[in-house]
Amino acid sequence: MRELLILAAIGVGTYAMRAAFLVTARTEPPAAMARLLPFVGPAVLAAIVLPALLAPRGTVSVTESLPALAAAAVSWLLWRRTSSLPVALFGGLGTWWLAGALLGAL
Repeated sequence: MRELLILAAIGVGTYAMRAAFLVTARTEPPAAMARLLPFVGPAVLAAIVLPALLAPRGTVSVTESLPALAAAAVSWLLWRRTSSLPVALFGGLGTWWLAGALLGAL
């Protein structure tokens, strides 16, 4: 029963925060918030991607992290050179497979 009350309190709190923004909504956000909003997307993406690159299985180890880091570097280089997302994705995937196979064979 206690867990249900905690979940209900979290739900009410989340709803109240969202409703507060809707009730006090303006057409434009405040200047300080508008200046920071462009950084929200990259910050969220970094928060999701970096742990997956540095600790793919939950622990940091060279043999686990190296294929993902090499694939990310190759993907970035291919994207910068070709401006083609499919080329970058498939190049990074191939690098990840190759690096994983080479490190697994060692």
